[in-house]
Amino acid sequence: MTEFQNPVGSLGEQSSEGPRSHPGGITGSPAPTAQKKGTKRKLDLKTYETKYDAIMEVERGSLSKKQVAEKFAISASTLSTWLKNADSIKEKITAGNVEPQRKKNRAAKFPEVEDALLKWFANARTHNVTVSGEMMREKARDFALKLGVPDSEFECSVGWLERFKARHAIVFKRVCGESNDVATDSVALSDWKSKLATILKDYSASDVFNADETGIFYKLMPDKTLEFKSVSCHGGKQSKERLTVMVAANMSGTEKLPLMVIGKSANPRCFKNVKRLPTDYKSNKKAWMTSEIFTEWARKLDLQMSKQKRKICLVIDNCPAHPHIKSLKATTIVFLPPNTTSVTQPMDQGIIRNLKVFYRKFVVQRKLRAIDTNSDFTLTVLDALRMLHQAWRSVTMKTIANCYRHAGFAVTEPDQVAESNDDDDDDDPDDDLPLASLMNVAPGVSMSDFAAADDDVPTCADLSDDDIIEGIVSARNDNDDESDDEEPAQPPTRPTIYSALDAFDTLRSFFDAHNGGDRANQALADLNSMLVDAHLTKTYTRQTAMTDYVKRTEQRGRESELCL
Repeated sequence: MTEFQNPVGSLGEQSSEGPRSHPGGITGSPAPTAQKKGTKRKLDLKTYETKYDAIMEVERGSLSKKQVAEKFAISASTLSTWLKNADSIKEKITAGNVEPQRKKNRAAKFPEVEDALLKWFANARTHNVTVSGEMMREKARDFALKLGVPDSEFECSVGWLERFKARHAIVFKRVCGESNDVATDSVALSDWKSKLATILKDYSASDVFNADETGIFYKLMPDKTLEFKSVSCHGGKQSKERLTVMVAANMSGTEKLPLMVIGKSANPRCFKNVKRLPTDYKSNKKAWMTSEIFTEWARKLDLQMSKQKRKICLVIDNCPAHPHIKSLKATTIVFLPPNTTSVTQPMDQGIIRNLKVFYRKFVVQRKLRAIDTNSDFTLTVLDALRMLHQAWRSVTMKTIANCYRHAGFAVTEPDQVAESNDDDDDDDPDDDLPLASLMNVAPGVSMSDFAAADDDVPTCADLSDDDIIEGIVSARNDNDDESDDEEPAQPPTRPTIYSALDAFDTLRSFFDAHNGGDRANQALADLNSMLVDAHLTKTYTRQTAMTDYVKRTEQRGRESELCL
């Protein structure tokens, strides 16, 4: 009787000893799989990382769903549930909203306090500040007070701190990485060269990427260059006319990643009626790169490379906005030695300058057109994104490869490097002609000064407690959605397909009259195909059902009878 009174124990015993013998000497079959009454099935919860890996395996298509389920030791119904929630799971992983090793994503009771504390902790670790548990509890109490959380609701106990650490995978140990106080000496550079040699041995030139941010005054004209070089852009009109642009490309120059542009306004008026922007766009109150924006960008890049079954190395500097990101599948992040980026960062060797030269050229061309047509010169954030996209397309593969080589990323033999030095200059003298057209507006300002006027504009900053609180309160009040005062009061009207077709006819007639050549003919052919597709889509999507046609016919008949 004892054995039947303890069903859990009997099941465990039976599973360890194999089949039992029943009364009468008949050998029984293995224990039934059905759960006996009174027993609890142990949940085998999987981590978010496992769910993510299974979803990616299905999307790659190399295995069937049944094979994927067997590989991850789950049932077909479980896999089906994960696939239904695929977008949510991937978003949590790529945005870093959940620790990949966690099995459940329990929401924090005080999310704003946790957000503030996490930002403070990340900023402190960037400066190698030793942070204790008691320091974090005290800081959490301070943030809770500033955010208006009553003391009676938030006690900040040791248990709360432990749960906070578990949610964000924080452990108290020595953080590995580059030291922030390393000087630009021969030892630091020598160590970096050794590390770089290992990187170049393990990765092909197409799989080594460098990314860096630069500030840009997108409305800057030559006559304002000297003023902007001497005026801080932390507030006022200057700050409203600046953007932060992150530029990234691989070592071979064969792959230029889409630009990431950061502005002050989340929804500028000029974005109205625009379904797709020419570049990636993010916003915050100071138009700076933040650790959250960079982490999201890096995780999306990692997801893209995972889908392509590639392994890449991403080389970046160790500014406060570039945190150590865990659980990347296809990306290894390597930090440049502190205070050496002027000679070790490929983007600083001429890639960013080349981008700005092309951008300034497009801005000046727009200004000259306004002068020639006697019209007002206007430049919106959308205009800037379009011209930055075009400028990035104009930066050549050769320029990128040469800049990597100047930064020490060389895989060729010394004699080959010497031979290629003669071809370093990719600048076409004609590229500077539009810039020269306006140089008489600002005597004494060189074209190099004009192109580099905003090179020293800050792209990120150390966060003070006030900055952290201000950012959270602004997000709470949704203040960042306000449009800049500099934007036009009314956005441009949405062009119709017919006005676009008329404009295309004008464009084609222009190139026919000016002998545009094969390049223009090919571009016009591609543009014509897109316009025809758009026209057909608009025409056929507006077709109504036959029943609607019959109803309209009957209605017209009744109206005719009334008229008679």
